[in-house]
Amino acid sequence: MEDRLRHILLVDDEPETLRLLRKVVQAEGYSVQEAADGVEALSIYRQRVPDLMLLDIIMPRLDGMAVLREVRSHNAITGIIMVSALTSEKLTLEAMQAGADDYVSKPFPLKELRTRISQVIEKVRLRQENAQLQRRLDEANARIKALFERYTSAPVAEQLMSQAEMPQLGGEIQEITVLFVDIRGFTPLAEVLDPRELVQILNTYLAIAADAMLKAGGTVDKFMGDSAMAMFNAPARQPDHVWRALQTAADIQKGQHVLRETAGNQGLSFGIGLHTGKALVGNIGTAQLMNFTAIGDCVNVAQRLQAMSHGGQVLLSADSYRHVFSAVEVRSLGETRVRGRSEPITVYEFLGFKGEK
Repeated sequence: MEDRLRHILLVDDEPETLRLLRKVVQAEGYSVQEAADGVEALSIYRQRVPDLMLLDIIMPRLDGMAVLREVRSHNAITGIIMVSALTSEKLTLEAMQAGADDYVSKPFPLKELRTRISQVIEKVRLRQENAQLQRRLDEANARIKALFERYTSAPVAEQLMSQAEMPQLGGEIQEITVLFVDIRGFTPLAEVLDPRELVQILNTYLAIAADAMLKAGGTVDKFMGDSAMAMFNAPARQPDHVWRALQTAADIQKGQHVLRETAGNQGLSFGIGLHTGKALVGNIGTAQLMNFTAIGDCVNVAQRLQAMSHGGQVLLSADSYRHVFSAVEVRSLGETRVRGRSEPITVYEFLGFKGEK
């Protein structure tokens, strides 16, 4: 921090003491303001926060201890030296515990007072530098977090930022709900539209999907062309993860009208599938490049259900339905075989939440 003229507020109800303090402080090259009691001191303080306060204890209207506590309630940087004719060890301890940097008894040797002021000013300088460094660190962390969140979900970014060590490969088996969403009618559109128009449609679609996923607290796992995957209950635990996934699906379907307007009423729609089950969740890849993702049958089934869905449909498995059966309206589609599974699974079409109009 660059050198600057330090500002000191002198507070004492004795004019002679103020005169002596002013003489000492100005001789050291500091700028000075004065107050005759605690009320005046706080009024001046609020207009201009000083680097240091020399604060008498016994004063009319508002004593020095009250001023000390008020300043320290929100300001840990300004230096405060208590100045008093009282030499009680108990009072000194009370002042130091309340946040005073030093305690000087009247009458004070001028040389000692200069030394005490110099020492506390140095403390203040270090505090100000540390506060500035902390602000820079907080700003840098905020920029890094914002950058992370452009490439991964906020829960994953927060987890990475909170870890003291570099993330390691591997994960743990846990129950999650996986949601896959795909835009129906997009592939034929890609054959006839200008690439710039196509990107505009795709970005609108991705925004609808991602906004709904993040709003419900989901972790956006990946975008794959005109498809997207999200998982719930990881990395943060969410007891209502199936409900969150269904809320996401409902919000995405509500966004269809926005997508159609952007696409010029091309008849585009969303197909969504979700499934609940065990998966390995963690960092997958290499030591140099890894993704936080989910691996396992749970992911495969959700993707298969999404592939089975028609435009505007939300399909969920019985494993998901059993978590929310009392809160949702569904239509059973019976059993169906899913590629990669030896046994058929029961599939339901999500129609809405009970009580919704």
